[in-house]
Amino acid sequence: MLRIILWKLGFEWAMLLRIIRPCSDQRVYYFAFGANLSPDILRLRRIGVYETFDYVLENAVLNFSQRGFYKHHGFASADASVGDCVYGKMYLIRQSDAKRMDYFEGVPFLKAHAKIVQQVQGKPFYFYRSQTPLNDLKPTQQYLNYLTHAYRNMDIVPSQYTEALLATKVLKTLEPQDQTGVFVRHLSRWPKALHPLLKHYEKHCHQLVEALWNRSLLGWMIRI
Repeated sequence: MLRIILWKLGFEWAMLLRIIRPCSDQRVYYFAFGANLSPDILRLRRIGVYETFDYVLENAVLNFSQRGFYKHHGFASADASVGDCVYGKMYLIRQSDAKRMDYFEGVPFLKAHAKIVQQVQGKPFYFYRSQTPLNDLKPTQQYLNYLTHAYRNMDIVPSQYTEALLATKVLKTLEPQDQTGVFVRHLSRWPKALHPLLKHYEKHCHQLVEALWNRSLLGWMIRI
């Protein structure tokens, strides 16, 4: 629970810095390949984009391996894979928006993603990769639609790639998490009598994070 509190406080602090220093920012490239391909999500998060172009990330593969809020629920991750590639968009955004994006992606305190830095056109860019990729996770239909809709409008993406993505099995029933590992680690080290209580605690932590994920006390004050 402390990690969630620190994550949310840091989130609001990043929002405040963006508000009080709107024009004193350098800019950085960010590679998006998941829900942030959607203009609707960028508007929701109030992320301003100054330049965008299609981009192919080499030696990575698109997996839905980032554990989500529900049982068997997964978000996209650009996992390391020699010879494969991930299609997406490169956005030029403010450094302060990049800091906010870290909180949207659960990098500080929650440690959901690792922030990977590479080079494009001689300049640094970053993207997110699951810290602990898992197998057999599924996206929701809404989440998958963010990707497939964007890919249909990107000439760089082969039609076969989009068709294969459309065939992805989606999560149809949103059931609460019944496994530990994020907020309660090493369950086996705890007395068995406490396991049901700890699983219950983990479930409610996920529900709290989901409720807070795209909400901010200060976000409405940010002008894109």
